[in-house]
This record gives sequence, C-alpha cells and structure tokens, in this order.
Amino acid sequence: MRVFRSLFTCLLATAAVGSLALPAAAASSGSGPSGTADTAGTAREVQHDLDLLTRSGAVGAQVRVTEGGRSWLARSGSAERAGRAPVPREGRFRIGSATKMFTSVVLLQLVGQGEVALDAPLSRYLPLGLVPQGDRITARMALQHTSGLHDTARDLPQGEELVRTRFRHYDAADQVRRAAAKPADFPPGTGYGYSNTNYLIAGLIIERVTGHSYAAEVRERIIAPLGLHHTFVPGDRTDIPGPHAHGYLGTTDITALNPSFAGPAGEIVSTPRDMDRFLTALTSGELLLPVQWKEMNRTVATGEPGERYGLGLKERTLSCGRTAIGHTGGIPGYATLAFTTRDGERRVVLSANLADWPADERIGEPIGKVLDDALCG
Repeated sequence: MRVFRSLFTCLLATAAVGSLALPAAAASSGSGPSGTADTAGTAREVQHDLDLLTRSGAVGAQVRVTEGGRSWLARSGSAERAGRAPVPREGRFRIGSATKMFTSVVLLQLVGQGEVALDAPLSRYLPLGLVPQGDRITARMALQHTSGLHDTARDLPQGEELVRTRFRHYDAADQVRRAAAKPADFPPGTGYGYSNTNYLIAGLIIERVTGHSYAAEVRERIIAPLGLHHTFVPGDRTDIPGPHAHGYLGTTDITALNPSFAGPAGEIVSTPRDMDRFLTALTSGELLLPVQWKEMNRTVATGEPGERYGLGLKERTLSCGRTAIGHTGGIPGYATLAFTTRDGERRVVLSANLADWPADERIGEPIGKVLDDALCG
C-alpha cells in the first residue's frame, strides 16, 4: 500500500502547480488485446483497475497499453461529470509533471552539444542573484531534485482562490526568485526533495543558452521531429482544443486554466498515442546520445521503497521485478502516468479526469495498479 501512496504523492507534486461512471470494455487501438490469452488477461486486469479509479475520485479515465508492438486502449467513466459520453478515445489531456521528461531531454541535448555542463553551477547560466545559492547548486542537482530549493508549488493558490485566479499569468523567473529566497529544505546535494522550482530553473537555463523559449526548443527538438501532432506547450493558452475530458475542483469545471504556473515543470498537453511515441523515442535513442541517456538514468533514492529518481525520470521496481521508467503528473483537473520498461517493449500511458482537486487520495492505489498490471501482465 505504501508503494501506491508514494506514487500518489509524486503524482500530485505539481499541485495547483488535489458522478455517473459508465465503464467501457477494453477497446482496440490498431491490433486489439485479443491476440493472446496473456494480453486479454492484462486487459481485464487493467479494465478492473480503471473501473476502480472511476469509483475513487476520477470522473473518467483512459489508458493506452503496448505489449510487444501491439497496442490497445481501455476507458472507464465519462468525459464530463453530468454527461454520459465516454472519455474521448485518444483525447487530449494536461500531462502535469510528465512535462519534466521533455524539459530534461532538451537540457540534456544541450549538454550533448557542449552548451551546458551538468556539474557546472547555476550561476554560470542564470542572471546574477536570481538563485542566491546558485554557486553551490548544479544543473544536475536541479534535474535530479537534490538542490534543496523550496518548491514553488507550495505557494500557489488552492481551493476557491485557485478557481478565482485560474487565468492568471505566472512569470517563471519571478517564481524562481521568490522560491529561492525562502529557506532551503536541505543543503545542496545532501538529500532528495521534489521541487517544481528545479524545472522552472531548467527552462530558464534553456532560454539563456539557446536564446529561444523553452517551449520553442521543445517544439523544435521533440514535438516536430517525432510527429507529435496533438501535443503542444500552451503557455498562456487556457483551453484544450479538440476532443478531451473535463476535470473539476469541487463544483467548478477547472478544465480551462492558465498553466503558466507549471511551465517547464508541468504545462504540456498531449494524448496517449503521442506520449507512447515519446516513450518509444526516449528508450530507442532517437532523442539522446548514449552518454546523455546514461546520465538521465543515473538515479538517487527518494526515500520510498522501490523508487528512485534520475534526471527528469522516475524509476520504479514493479511487483514482478521489472523496472519501469517514466513519470507521473498531477495538475488541477488531471492525473497522468506514462511509463515504459527499459527495453521499450511494454509501455503504459494513463490519463484520469478528476472529480476534485486536490484529488481523493484513493485514486493512488488504482493508478499504481494500472502501472503494475500493464507492465507486469
């Protein structure tokens, strides 16, 4: 049970940067799950997990599972609280902290090009005084959450204040300045502490080094080359275009909001298919040179059993002994999970549109079960 609690904690780490369920049978996407008995068994287990999820704090959910080149989609619940329509197949959703994988890849590409040194201090890349501890914190520490910096997410609006201010613009440099001025959680490099401030810093480094916004670099280096046609970096855009499910905060539909508070730490919008393509590219060497991929997978303990953290990459030991790598994500309205085995043969992408924010803690267990059943089945 602690494994699922740990997963849920990290899932909601971008917090405010916390119905009628109509279960649907596992639906085919490409070649369906009925090809083998093993695959069909996995589909039944995952469908059961999704149905539990939509009874435990999610209005609806969809998951894309790939096993040995065969992909299938399962759904449960509904796209809107008051509606009967199911979650749109391959609909868009806010991926939350899974954005960190994209930001890390861009920064690591710059490392591979000799533009950034992982173990150089932040003061080499950031404006003087932005991070007072910048001469003792390295780029690696930021990507690995070992900087000790206060998490800017702790200071963001919650509840009714979030509802009132959800269209407000946030400036990343200002967020970093305010967070860095607060007492550190621990001296740089001496512990692990998940902090979205670290990835706002990573985005600022990308901008200082390239002369372009981090969003432009993500589009040029990842989204366009991989053909992620339904993935975008919204910036101040508040809506989610195209088919999508709706998320809630109490009685308010919170789907439309300005995600600039999350920025490089959690703002991207994508689809299950696009996220699956990203995971494939990540493990197959399309995005990073071997030396940078090795660095991305150099992990530290997080203090939770079976869990470690690399450079924008979570590592989890599953019940079957397999290792899963990827990221979870949480942002008002949505919870996300995107993981793959190291060989890329098994992958899972989940999106849940939530009934409230912060989400009901009960969603942690079924989401954790989806990960385990999809990659161990």
